[in-house]
Amino acid sequence: MDEKNYFKYLKDTYGFEQSQLWECVGVPPRLIANLKYCGVTYPRINDEELTKSLNVELLKNTYEYMKASNKKLIFIWEDVEGYWEDFKHHERIHECCQQVGISEDIIVYLNNDISLNERYDRWFSKQSKYKTKINMISFPFLMYGYVQDYGELKYPYEIVKYKDRQKLPTKHFMTLMGRKNWFRDKFWNYFEENKDIVNNGYISYLHKKVTLPNSWVDNRKFAENQKELKSSFLKKSILRCESGPQMDNLNSYYQDSYFSVVPETSNGIYASEKTVKALYHGHPFTIFYPAVDMNVKKIGMLQKLKDWGFETFPELFDESYDNLKSSKPHGALYKYHNWYEDLLGSELKLRYETFINDFKKLANMDIKKLHKICESVEDKCIHNRKILMNLKIPMEVVLKQLNIILSKQK
Repeated sequence: MDEKNYFKYLKDTYGFEQSQLWECVGVPPRLIANLKYCGVTYPRINDEELTKSLNVELLKNTYEYMKASNKKLIFIWEDVEGYWEDFKHHERIHECCQQVGISEDIIVYLNNDISLNERYDRWFSKQSKYKTKINMISFPFLMYGYVQDYGELKYPYEIVKYKDRQKLPTKHFMTLMGRKNWFRDKFWNYFEENKDIVNNGYISYLHKKVTLPNSWVDNRKFAENQKELKSSFLKKSILRCESGPQMDNLNSYYQDSYFSVVPETSNGIYASEKTVKALYHGHPFTIFYPAVDMNVKKIGMLQKLKDWGFETFPELFDESYDNLKSSKPHGALYKYHNWYEDLLGSELKLRYETFINDFKKLANMDIKKLHKICESVEDKCIHNRKILMNLKIPMEVVLKQLNIILSKQK
């Protein structure tokens, strides 16, 4: 199927325009150019979950278009989240390939999740139905997307060293919690039981409708009716977890606190906007990954950040949590993500206790002592901002992986 007929088919069948084909969060132009050179991208015909876009006819026609274009690969990506295993993206791709009669090794699946290969390889080794692997590539789409958005700000945040500030931070920490997960609930309950620590930080939990005052920008382009815009419009957007560099007004909060507690997502291991905000604003940070069903040898996000050129902060935090396992719980408990107390002796409990003990120490520390430690690492924070806004290593890694994949093609 040549290009003209392929795009006519997409428009007539799905209302899908050619201009939509390479729409993707956070892919740098250089990477897009390389992807286009060696392959075609699978159309995301449904804005909802990826599996709703995966069907046999569409894959067959995309494969025919790939051959007519003299390309070798088909790219399928989940660019805005890190989930894939629960939704069985891999199984659906295998099923479609088998029904079309094409080899899975021409498929390249990209996802934010840094544990993608480990988990897929384990799944593949335990099944016998499929004989050829899909090419799996982890890429931080969301991180690159936020870099692009921050780069477009008219007034970017400036990191000012403590010695050059007129006023030093008055709070120990800040933590921004969005949608509900078991860790955020437990962390919130910890604050409810320890009001003295609450006074030492800035805390939001959108699931509980708790926001930081004036933490969103009154940006009228988000309103459908300009005349009826109220300040509540942006607050409602924030409460729906629709935040971003153009909407956030968090600079003063980062400037008035010493470090960030990043309560990451529960649907994979990846750097979401929660981690990126701390990097951009020059905050030392600790990250907790609440995902409970991945069964990986270690979390490994801090190590991945180091691989990408960032610095972490063992001067403040016990980073051993990054090397602890995340094992899949057994039995009926697996149905729920709100439990915790019943998993006595699990790696999850150990991770949480490691985290909370570390947090208590810092949140209760004499603020002058905390200032001294944070001042000693502020060059690291400035370094992280520079690396973030000129992020190169993840893209270089993907290009190398593509070359290896292409070298194996017949």
